[in-house]
Amino acid sequence: MKYTSSILISTDYCGKIFKTAFQAFSVRKMEEKLILFVCVKNSARSQMAEAFFNHFNDDPRFKAMSAGTEPAEEIDSLARKVMEEIGISLEGQYPKLYTEEMADKAYIVITMGCLDKCPYTPPEKTWDWGLEDPYGKPIEKHREIRDEIKRRVLKLIEDLKAGKSRDEIIGRKSLFTL
Repeated sequence: MKYTSSILISTDYCGKIFKTAFQAFSVRKMEEKLILFVCVKNSARSQMAEAFFNHFNDDPRFKAMSAGTEPAEEIDSLARKVMEEIGISLEGQYPKLYTEEMADKAYIVITMGCLDKCPYTPPEKTWDWGLEDPYGKPIEKHREIRDEIKRRVLKLIEDLKAGKSRDEIIGRKSLFTL
């Protein structure tokens, strides 16, 4: 639950405070919408996307998570390195198994280029970004993929904050690649 608050202060005719301030709470549940980034190993692309989204997003209505269809034991060391180069840490993140329950709870499911390997992708909320997997490639390729993910995540945040609907962002029943 999230709470909003306000302080009410009364003054007399001279402007002096004569009543103690009190806090009035209005309770309203804010439903957090999950943006789920999915790739096979959940060790590079989807981890970078999750980190970028949660780093740059300041709208409490949205939160990102990542997962993989065959999660690795740990995050790719080059993915960690290229994110640290730009001041974003992957500390605390770890590869997670992608589940049908995650997909059901997600507002948007973004596959990184592995749509054909995802066992469950609800078409009305799945968007495939078609990004090359940098695993086993030189650090320059990791940087290139990192920068493209950042560009796309920033655009996604901009669209969400502008109030665009899921259908406007990904297209109705979209399984198409950018």
